[in-house]
Amino acid sequence: MSRKYRHNGWKGRFIITSLAQGILTGKFGPEHKFAEGDHRTKNKLFLKENYARVQTALNQLKPIADRHQTSLGNLALAWLIAQPQTNAIVGARDAEQATDNAKAAEVKLSQEDLKEIDAIGRTVTDRLDDNPVMWNF
Repeated sequence: MSRKYRHNGWKGRFIITSLAQGILTGKFGPEHKFAEGDHRTKNKLFLKENYARVQTALNQLKPIADRHQTSLGNLALAWLIAQPQTNAIVGARDAEQATDNAKAAEVKLSQEDLKEIDAIGRTVTDRLDDNPVMWNF
């Protein structure tokens, strides 16, 4: 989710679901079943048709992450950090997760990497509707 802000001449975006509810970490495989009542079941990315496209995209992103010796989650964060006027806000369940997320700042993506990641991401996002709200509550 992206929020645009303007303050004293500064303008930018804060991304508050930087890892898309965890889906961009790759920890939820194709057969993952969420517990009843899990809020992710109301997120567009977790709907069956989109979820399959996300899994395909993650498989395509994995070699890029491997090339940079980083995780899929940190690749996603590094991509966000590389976007102009964008700040990523990332949650963490514990100190280890926070420390790992901070390593994304060390990942340096080339323009070619960014273009490749953009193209892969569009295989998912281009099929979403125009409503920027990702949840169907």
